[in-house]
Amino acid sequence: MARTREGQPVARFYQVAAASPEMVLTGLLFKLVEQKIRVCLLAADHTQVRRWDDLLWRHPPERFLPHGVWDGPDPERQPVLIASQPDDRNGATVVVIANPRLLDETATFDVVVDFVDARNPDPARQRYRHYQTRGYLMEYWIQSPEGRWSKKN
Repeated sequence: MARTREGQPVARFYQVAAASPEMVLTGLLFKLVEQKIRVCLLAADHTQVRRWDDLLWRHPPERFLPHGVWDGPDPERQPVLIASQPDDRNGATVVVIANPRLLDETATFDVVVDFVDARNPDPARQRYRHYQTRGYLMEYWIQSPEGRWSKKN
């Protein structure tokens, strides 16, 4: 198990308004890796695993984001491991959900990161309640039209 924190895990929701979800997610991955936090990037399926792998190799072109895929070489050495199922074999303490879905298999992670489409927040409400009823500490972050983030209480 990769959990490092005692107590409740955190469910962190980001309401995306000013940028594409891919841009927000990529930016978040860079920040986590800079902080030496290992991540499982959870894709919908094998096709999306390959799409994210390709995207992270190319974007942004001026910075490389070290990553690998769950069935690739040395998955345990990857700062960001892209998988279609929650996987902490790289020591991930954070799972970032690239596709909207409910997760029950999050016990090995300190933080679950999910995204909310500002134009249609309703689907995220069910996921928010899902984690809330399971005792997660809830965080909700809102992006301003200028792209700044603020935590909503």
